[in-house]
Amino acid sequence: MSFERQWREGVLQVSAGFAALREPEMERMRVLALSMMARKEAMQALVASVDAAFSCAGCGGACCVSGKYHFSAVDLLVYLVTGAPLFTPRFDNGLCPYLGDACCLIPPGYRPFNCITFNCDLIEDRFSRDELSRFYAMERELRLDYGEIRSLFPAKKMDGSLLRD
Repeated sequence: MSFERQWREGVLQVSAGFAALREPEMERMRVLALSMMARKEAMQALVASVDAAFSCAGCGGACCVSGKYHFSAVDLLVYLVTGAPLFTPRFDNGLCPYLGDACCLIPPGYRPFNCITFNCDLIEDRFSRDELSRFYAMERELRLDYGEIRSLFPAKKMDGSLLRD
């Protein structure tokens, strides 16, 4: 099955599961989504504060070139709960389908877990000990947010990537 078709079917399935949420779960989902977005934005700001773009420019963002399997059902749920327009993946670019011409198509608060939590050694070496500790504390909290969002749905319903090999 093509990635385009997997994407369309995945969006439909996750959207149907989202629409079936009862109001208490929907409200919990809203709270968790906003918390998750704020945490991701704080993590991105921390990375930006050490001029990570300089390191990324040096290698051309090698860690971003093959991220097609990172966008998960939970990441899509955050789009759905906030009503933000969903980006259109670029399956024809030979790279990560979430990369645009100049940068990621996904705003930092909506980026997949792996994309927002991964730092290569060049970036991590720029962090102070306190910054590194704070970054990984936020990663642990983010992992808990993902788990709690998945727990609002039937078992395994919101696990994994929208795309599969």
